[in-house]
Amino acid sequence: MDDLTTLMRDAVEDVEPTDRRPELREAVAVASRRRFRKTLAGGLLAAAVVVTGVAVTINQTDHDEPEPSGPPRAIDRSHDRRPAYALYYLGDTPQGDRLYREFRDGPGPQTTPAAAISMLQSEPDDPEYRSLWPAGTFSDAQVVGDVIQVEVADPAGVGDLPNGMSPADAELSVDQVIFTVQGAIQQELPVQFTHDGSPLAQVLGVPTSEPLVAHEPVDVLALVSISAPSDRRVVEDYFSANGRASSFEGNVPWELWAPDGTVVRKGTAQSFGWEDRLYPWATGRIDVSDLPPGDYTFVVSTADPSGGTDHFVPTVDTRTVIIK
Repeated sequence: MDDLTTLMRDAVEDVEPTDRRPELREAVAVASRRRFRKTLAGGLLAAAVVVTGVAVTINQTDHDEPEPSGPPRAIDRSHDRRPAYALYYLGDTPQGDRLYREFRDGPGPQTTPAAAISMLQSEPDDPEYRSLWPAGTFSDAQVVGDVIQVEVADPAGVGDLPNGMSPADAELSVDQVIFTVQGAIQQELPVQFTHDGSPLAQVLGVPTSEPLVAHEPVDVLALVSISAPSDRRVVEDYFSANGRASSFEGNVPWELWAPDGTVVRKGTAQSFGWEDRLYPWATGRIDVSDLPPGDYTFVVSTADPSGGTDHFVPTVDTRTVIIK
């Protein structure tokens, strides 16, 4: 399944240009402390990207509008490989910590909450993401009636708010689990944290005696994120990128950086909305056939609503793309 098809499944399932170099540098410095400490040679110029094919059949009428910020979905690619799980991790944004989504192949033929919660406890593929849950916190997850039960192995270890963790990050970590297990079953069932099948009074200091629902996605997810390509994907001749965003007027600027930080490709993807939820975006095909081999960085960001007149700091997501 190619990346554009992945984008469209995401949409269905989830129901003059200004020079922005200073703002983008600042945002990447926050979001990518370990990966990028380079001076950029190019500016971010907006260039309309027309998404062709099936993408143009989606419009913004009340009847046909996609619902991308509804229940999180795992993309089922079982016809050509193992199904993909949508795993959520914390990451830096100008609004503070928020959740980013990472797709990872897992056991099939159907995605299950047990596999999702197990995979969530491994390190994310993207080094910019993180989880605050100690390894081995969860031992199982399953649907019982109309609730997803997430089994905690050692309640004493995660019951209270840990030293150094903010209440906001504790709430976000609970949402991280809720979105991940809901994505595995593709339903917004409430989530109950349990031990030996009995409800827990609290985890990370968050009351959990009753089943929980997640906060609104637009309030806790990063305002722009990349669904594909995965980090360190190897490409030849071309690749495409897609994800979700709530970005000013639906504009989603992107750049491709060479190993030395030079901007070698740039454009603007267009989403189908922006104010009330996260909407799908896609770049279409990005031709890299003339570029030398190496590790390149694909950067996507939210657009500047001030037109360059304010100290705007965009939300940024990145992926390493290896050109052969």
